[in-house]
Amino acid sequence: MNRPLVAKLLSLVLLALILSFALGQVEWKASERQATRDAAVRSIADQYAGDQQLVGPLLWLKCSEPATVTETDAKGETRSRRVVRDCSRLVRPTRLAGQGALEVSERYRGIYRARVYLASLKLAASVPAWQAKPGQTIKEAALVFGVSDPRGLKRIQVTDAAGRVLAARPGVPGGGLEFGFHVPLDAGRLASGLDLALELELAGSGGLDIVPVAGDNDLSLRSAWPHPSFTGRFLPEARTVDASGFSARWRVNDFASGGDRVLNETGPAGDGRAGAFTTRLGVSLVDPVDAYTQTDRAVRYGFLFILLTLGGFFLFELLRRRPVHPLQYLLVGFAVVLFFLLLLALSEHVAFAAAYLVAASACTLLIAAYGRSLVGGWRGAGVLAAGYGLLYLGLYQLLASEDYALLMGAWLIFGLLALTMWLTRRLDWNRAGLPASQD
Repeated sequence: MNRPLVAKLLSLVLLALILSFALGQVEWKASERQATRDAAVRSIADQYAGDQQLVGPLLWLKCSEPATVTETDAKGETRSRRVVRDCSRLVRPTRLAGQGALEVSERYRGIYRARVYLASLKLAASVPAWQAKPGQTIKEAALVFGVSDPRGLKRIQVTDAAGRVLAARPGVPGGGLEFGFHVPLDAGRLASGLDLALELELAGSGGLDIVPVAGDNDLSLRSAWPHPSFTGRFLPEARTVDASGFSARWRVNDFASGGDRVLNETGPAGDGRAGAFTTRLGVSLVDPVDAYTQTDRAVRYGFLFILLTLGGFFLFELLRRRPVHPLQYLLVGFAVVLFFLLLLALSEHVAFAAAYLVAASACTLLIAAYGRSLVGGWRGAGVLAAGYGLLYLGLYQLLASEDYALLMGAWLIFGLLALTMWLTRRLDWNRAGLPASQD
């Protein structure tokens, strides 16, 4: 039994566990910084305006009607009495068409930033004619609009078909919607229907949803933000996304939305809001190059880097018969772990690609300079630097090519294993790890 070789392998296993613990601390730190960033973003949204969901216009009618109620007493005798029953309801428009533009900007809290927007919306809707049934009394009528966060309401202008401006009032009567505004109507105007136009400036952060409440909905959104994520139950019928921004168009009718059921389907939305309508369409302003997400993905490959580092120096020790002290293994391993900590710290201040280049270059030069004494000269140190440079380049390609990360990673490991097998094909494992004087 080759006891020196077994002892070396056991020491390397122990070192790998120590370095894995250190790598776990870097991963914890990344999660902590991400949580701090998320708290800062929520704080900005709490002071500015949160994710917005726009509902409406809906025609709200407060009405009452007489009804006959038959009751049976304890003796089995029945009797009838007249009561006044509430027949209030929400009426959906027959048509809703509109377009909107989102102007995206950023707000900062320390080094953290949050994306906010100002949506300029122009909507046109047709409310169907409504006449009270015999005996019904219309007490109030209003057009109601719901928004998730009324602090984002900057400008409201509602006009009828004749161009007359209809006065908007805060609050939503009737209890069907939690937040928003309403336009009081004269019940006498409902018999012939109502065509109206809405110009709305609505501020928010994160995303914007619109509920397709009409029988026929034709809605368009555009923005200079080049990284949209389309949300809700309906993807755009047509969309264009490029470096200059995006534009999208949705066409949804009652057959797709479920008709009147759209007003009853409420629950937690994708962002956790209670009472939000689940039948919705919209867009979320995502950041595809989130520094914390990219760093977290990089750290997941950290243990592979540790194994490659320990295995590479161990292979060098076997082939060149130059002993490497466990402390030297540990120092080189910590240099690898330090790369991920540098990447996290730098990516909070500069672009992720620049942070990656600086951190990889610094750690490669550090390992090469220290490894010069191990490999016996600058030529060997240059080879060591080239090897680590290729490893960091390969890791960056894995991070950039998310769809092919597994395929590329599998081939990388296969190639390194094949190289190791080829280099050790003639190695005498019974004498591996023994000093040259014992050959």
